[in-house]
Amino acid sequence: MTSSSVPTVSVIIPVGSFDRHLEAQLRALATQDFSNEFQVVVADNSDCAELRKYLETCEVREGVSILYVDASQAKGAAHARNRGAEAATGELLAFCDADDVVHPDWLNSLARLATNYDVVGTAVETSTLNDERALSWTTGPAPEQQGRTSFRPFAIGASMACRAEVYRALGGMDNQFAASQDVEFSWRAQLAGHSFCFDAEPKVSYRLRDRLRPLLRQSYRAGYGTTKLIGVYRPLGCPPLSIRTVLLRWGVLILRNPLFPTSLTNLSRGHWLRALYIRVGELRAGVEYRAFSW
Repeated sequence: MTSSSVPTVSVIIPVGSFDRHLEAQLRALATQDFSNEFQVVVADNSDCAELRKYLETCEVREGVSILYVDASQAKGAAHARNRGAEAATGELLAFCDADDVVHPDWLNSLARLATNYDVVGTAVETSTLNDERALSWTTGPAPEQQGRTSFRPFAIGASMACRAEVYRALGGMDNQFAASQDVEFSWRAQLAGHSFCFDAEPKVSYRLRDRLRPLLRQSYRAGYGTTKLIGVYRPLGCPPLSIRTVLLRWGVLILRNPLFPTSLTNLSRGHWLRALYIRVGELRAGVEYRAFSW
């Protein structure tokens, strides 16, 4: 792939506040093996003066420009991504998160995939950035299992790209979803006839929650958001969530609760609490959005 055939690229990073990990992500973007110039758009969802001041003096590398965008009009990562996309000048919009670290070949990989597909994504890995406790709390799917659902595949918001014209034509991500906006966008794009590709080789070091309270908030939103998505897309062919499966999951939770020794349950307290909050969110959204079926 010659440099002339590569689309111009804007990397969009939604930021909820002045994230202490943002500097590491910007350093990672500075070491990309992507030879063309590209733009980094930092979409600030909190109107943080400290972040704006930091970016004014921040230098990534020659050929990489940084644009600050005020995305504080509405709370939500989807809104921040959409505001960033509105301001971006690239033909290809690449998305990553402020607290992760992209691998050196991340942008090159996405740009290469995007020469043939409208929406693309890659797997992520959790072994690099996370300590033993965080890993014991959250055990995610293996790279080859990521990006899969019972309905359509999806691109992970921490490592995805989309042609700018496609993203804007679809109206961007839906901020009505507190979680799983990346899944919803991927499904909507495919149902609209756009091509999709997912690379199972990890291109991002993904940071897990290492404090319990933020982990539980995230877990509840994940359970609620994923199940809401099933209910909303059920009329379009998404398989409902089996009540038998829901009951089985609750049964496993009861049998593996922290009152029993970890040697028997093989489950840390944090992992169990995370699963509990996911199930609670799942149950509430399943009832509200009629996502359950026998």
